[in-house]
Amino acid sequence: MASINRMRVLLPAVVLVAMVIAGLGAGYYFASATITSTASFPVTWSVRPLDIKFSVVHSFSGSAPDSFTCSPSVSPVTLLVSSSQPDIISITVSPTSFSSCGSTPDNIVVTAACTLAHQDSSCEGDQYTGQILVCGPSSYTCLQRALVVNVAVTTNPH
Repeated sequence: MASINRMRVLLPAVVLVAMVIAGLGAGYYFASATITSTASFPVTWSVRPLDIKFSVVHSFSGSAPDSFTCSPSVSPVTLLVSSSQPDIISITVSPTSFSSCGSTPDNIVVTAACTLAHQDSSCEGDQYTGQILVCGPSSYTCLQRALVVNVAVTTNPH
């Protein structure tokens, strides 16, 4: 008889725990499905890869324009930039975000520059690369087809 009373006391707690686990599992599944489906928006770049070349004789930076479209549309979008050797070459983009990305091209300017510690001939080389990602409404939704940026730095004044 004592075990039946014990079961009556524990049964509501067991049911509550089971419902919480089921609820969390379903919530996790739907969050994952949303992230996966929005991460598939393709991006099309007008110039790919983008090449930037500059001479340290004239300046310590160079820029190049590019544009991109998204299909289907997504909004808002933010651009994430990385450099293969950020201690030597920095890569920036302007502007860094757009209210939306769709069939109308979003224009950007990509700038590569020697970092302060390397504003001399030690910045010379053509082994530098970078990457620009278009990310959707959250950092979990970076879109396919990153823009590769190739950077070449010379000491040639021409």
